[in-house]
Amino acid sequence: MDINERLQQEQLSGSSLPKINPDEQNRYLGTFRERVIVAIRQSQIDNPKVITDFTTVLSQNTAGKLLINANLTGDNSATYIKIATQTNHPFTLLSDNQKGSRQADPIAVLLAADHAVNIDNIYLS
Repeated sequence: MDINERLQQEQLSGSSLPKINPDEQNRYLGTFRERVIVAIRQSQIDNPKVITDFTTVLSQNTAGKLLINANLTGDNSATYIKIATQTNHPFTLLSDNQKGSRQADPIAVLLAADHAVNIDNIYLS
């Protein structure tokens, strides 16, 4: 198989439609960067201040869906599921994000809108 066939096969992602910006979607848990309201990196998921700040951001943003990388968060996914439930946000556990886990400090949890919000600084510190 030549490189062009391989690239085309990777972009099809199991359907007849090619995936738009597959690298971006892998990094941002299946969504586009422009839709991310707030994100937590793997290295931050246990930080109490980050958890508190994340809860505050969720209560201020009633729209959006929580995306949780279950492969990366392990037992911590329960914490974020509880926060999503308390703030009435729908959530999805993503257990097949293999490519995202190869990043140096991948995103573990994020809140995504269903449209572009274009927030400059999406990471909590």
